[in-house]
Amino acid sequence: MRKAIIFGVDGLTMPLLQRYVAQGALPHIARMLQQGSAAELLPFISAWGDVNWVTFLAGQSPGTSWIGQGLPPDNQQSRNLLATMQEAGQRAALVHFPESVKADGDHFSFAPYWGRAQPWPGEIFRPMGHTTRLTERLGQGGAKQQTLGWPPKSALAYHNKGAWQALEASEEGYVLWLRGGHGDELALTLRVEQGQPSLQFGEQRVVLPIGQWSAWLSLATYDIPGSVRFYCGECDARGNIEILQSQVTRTDALSSDARYLQQQTPFFSKGVAKAAPQTPYLAATWQEGDEQSQWLVDSALELTQRQGFALWATVHRLVDESHHNCLGQTDPDSPFFDAQQAEQYDAVMRRSYQILDDSIGRLLDETDEETLVVLASDHGAVPNSYMCDIYRYLQKQSLAVLDAQGLPDMARSPLYLKAERGGLEIFVNHDVVAPQQVDDLCARTLQALSGWQVQEGDDVRNAVSIALRRDDAVALGFWGDCAGDIVFAYNTGFVWGVSQTGEDICAVEEPGANHGPQKPTAETALGSNYGVMLARGKGIRQGYYHPRQQRGPYRMTDPAATLAHWLGLNTRDLDGRIMSEIFDTPQEPQS
Repeated sequence: MRKAIIFGVDGLTMPLLQRYVAQGALPHIARMLQQGSAAELLPFISAWGDVNWVTFLAGQSPGTSWIGQGLPPDNQQSRNLLATMQEAGQRAALVHFPESVKADGDHFSFAPYWGRAQPWPGEIFRPMGHTTRLTERLGQGGAKQQTLGWPPKSALAYHNKGAWQALEASEEGYVLWLRGGHGDELALTLRVEQGQPSLQFGEQRVVLPIGQWSAWLSLATYDIPGSVRFYCGECDARGNIEILQSQVTRTDALSSDARYLQQQTPFFSKGVAKAAPQTPYLAATWQEGDEQSQWLVDSALELTQRQGFALWATVHRLVDESHHNCLGQTDPDSPFFDAQQAEQYDAVMRRSYQILDDSIGRLLDETDEETLVVLASDHGAVPNSYMCDIYRYLQKQSLAVLDAQGLPDMARSPLYLKAERGGLEIFVNHDVVAPQQVDDLCARTLQALSGWQVQEGDDVRNAVSIALRRDDAVALGFWGDCAGDIVFAYNTGFVWGVSQTGEDICAVEEPGANHGPQKPTAETALGSNYGVMLARGKGIRQGYYHPRQQRGPYRMTDPAATLAHWLGLNTRDLDGRIMSEIFDTPQEPQS
């Protein structure tokens, strides 16, 4: 039986992958390049994960397969890859994959990735840092003057994790609070004796090792269906104590049918601290990233090699996080590049890739010859240079009316954007705009977008690289009632956001990298918005690299057609084409 493992990696980019392979840092991925085929993938607008992982797996363009963040279409109605598999009696397992794809019927879903503003139902307690030096920790960042991301009030671009909170002094030592987004709280007593911290855990006293993670501790004694662990980073003679606490996931809420996965350690979606050079206790971040990645490998091997699933797919996010935090200081095209500081940021990204490399090595070694191993990504990243506030700009052009929160007043605003659609689609408010006014309004909007500019030295740069009405955006995969009346993309280095000082466009205040708002073809010295796909398996050409400059890039819908072909399914209802160049012999489409 043929099987396919899709080890998806959020943001994995070919320039950095090739850079670290050339340095000898990724021996297993180097082996995969030698024994298989590789290609870059052109993302859809928006170049962010939800759109492109959905199209990657569904095999259909956004106009068919993507309703919006957290809004999966009906597989049978859209006739996507999952529907084709189900009709053929083949099962797919989606483990930590975006919830905008529905794994219904005989398919299996575990811990779908949560991308909404509301707290994740699978989380009981968020990951936290607990400290006796709260003022020092909170004072490191200072108040930000910009919020980058979409929706406008999010902080997506910063990839911040849990916050620091105070260890409260008590008669017995300290109180360490576990807190969650659903109002859950748990107080634990922390004691320190002769420099050794310990927690009172029910009737048990648990000694916390310094400089490493503790074992997982069941919260069943508190009638909580989850487990937690701790990393003591500091406990010194001056009374300074700092303890990291893992995310606690709700065992009974990660899947409606978890019988397929009986792994020894809990699943966690988010680490405590972000991958960046200044992060306290970065070793804890690497351990969490590695253990999460290895947990996913265990799941892939169990479900495909022993339980008969034909397709397994996930999305691991450590690499993307390292790009957001470090590419802006490493890429020579970034306004924040400093040659003397670049190596420490490059080292963080390299380590993230090495953690991935270890996981890929296991997949290559422990899968049978009937298994296709695929390493893939949804997009890459490029450094940020300018922040763009689309609502403020539309308001200045008399195309939108905003309320006191800076959002469209739907009783008066002619144009608006939707929170779930990625921030690059503009909708006409038909409750305000008469039908005979729509053409003129769209024409004025396109003209305004073409004139949105910023002065860069002696040059003028356009903020928007492409803007099309929906009827013209069919070439980009957009059609149907869900698509915006105008689809656009920002230029390389321009990112959506809100400035507290009122600009509609300005320089970003701190280094960073993004992908979602920028044109899918954005490239810099080390960055690229193109996704990647590496494949190794029986019948796959060895050492082949698809030259997109000469042959054109593959699109995000092409992998699903190729997977369908590998699994012996027809591709009739899929928009993508079989990537025939990666096979040893020419491949014909399935009718």
